[in-house]
Amino acid sequence: MKTERKQKNSIPIDYKQNPKVEIKAVVKHKHIVRKVCELVLLALLVGAGSASAYASEITKENVYKQINYYREIRGLKPLEEDQRLESAAEKKAQDMLNRDYFEHYAYNLTPWNFIAEQDYNYLYAGENLAMDFQTSEGMVRAWMSSPTHRKNILNPDFDDIGIGIVKGEYTENDKSHETIMVTNMFGKEKPKLLQFFDSVMNSLKKIF
Repeated sequence: MKTERKQKNSIPIDYKQNPKVEIKAVVKHKHIVRKVCELVLLALLVGAGSASAYASEITKENVYKQINYYREIRGLKPLEEDQRLESAAEKKAQDMLNRDYFEHYAYNLTPWNFIAEQDYNYLYAGENLAMDFQTSEGMVRAWMSSPTHRKNILNPDFDDIGIGIVKGEYTENDKSHETIMVTNMFGKEKPKLLQFFDSVMNSLKKIF
């Protein structure tokens, strides 16, 4: 049986850091930072008891809970489940199983094709992939250990998430095995005004 071995590099979009602010805070308020670190460590230990003390199966609910747990303990807003992104993620996961590939780009398709097909007019978008994991905790921890996956999970620009989970047979190098294919689609929609402008431009293209 294959265990938690495979993940795919994510596609980070507009991830931002502000190291100058962090350095300044450390220099001028060492005692405050030390106390905050102690409190954060305590919170992490307590949180780990409620969120990661057991191994849960890979379901949309469990993956969603794990991802938002890592965001919320860092002061980030939780992601909202979006049905359109969920449909895009499910179709991508199923397509990878049907055609035996594990890539962001394949068969002249991109993640954005799957998202656009669901009428999600995105300003920012990203994708995380995983397969051959047995628990949601192990899978999300692996993503958090990978810089590019982590950037998507903790990207403050994203508002929405769609989780696609498909079980089936995957063939690689002429060897087949049962697996769980997981696709996470992250996104932020364009403002309504920009969406209206896009629709006008698309209409004009059809006319001319």
